[in-house]
Amino acid sequence: MPLLCLTLPRHPDVPDRAHEILAAVPLDAEVLAYDAPAAALARALRRSRSAGQPGYGALVASLDALGDEPVLVRQVDLGDELLTVLLRASDGTFLSAAVVDRAAGVETISAAELTVLLGASAAPGADRALELVRLLAPDDRIRLFEQGARSTARTFATKYGLAAERGFTVHDLGSFVDAVSAFGAVDLPFCALDGPGVVATVAFTPDRTAVLATTSARRTADVSDEGRT
Repeated sequence: MPLLCLTLPRHPDVPDRAHEILAAVPLDAEVLAYDAPAAALARALRRSRSAGQPGYGALVASLDALGDEPVLVRQVDLGDELLTVLLRASDGTFLSAAVVDRAAGVETISAAELTVLLGASAAPGADRALELVRLLAPDDRIRLFEQGARSTARTFATKYGLAAERGFTVHDLGSFVDAVSAFGAVDLPFCALDGPGVVATVAFTPDRTAVLATTSARRTADVSDEGRT
């Protein structure tokens, strides 16, 4: 955090809210840090559901001229707000920054609606996901997010395959990966459900009228919380 505070300049192109967020979070707060090719990151930002929000244009514009040159991404959360700072990987030069309100325009599904869809689904593991939904009040809202089908399937195959090796009990991973990957590059809607010691992911059909697949991972008594990502 101290390094990020020093990196972010006082500049007309940097929103005041970016500095306010850095001032509001503790100095020992976690900063998500990763690197990515500029062109790939620009494509991901353009596909993001937040792409129309103010500031995202500046992020994309700063990437377009860099081609496949690697850039550093630094992200800080404050409530529903996400501060993203981009730096040139070669020398750490500041490129751009944006603050996105992730609650703006967020799509959700009610627990009651999801209960109906899971109850009608023949997808493996739908009953396990249904148990988690029934822990919620019927009018509770569950956030939906969209991701590329093929890339999500690959991520889950790796992430939960490793989780199983570390002692987690993983259910229906193979059927989830097969069902999701069949949609190729299409963006699919998903939601995540948390319960005591367990997390489940539900994939929906593109029109969101049915459950496509589910998978879940349960922590065993001897697996620490640090295994969860």
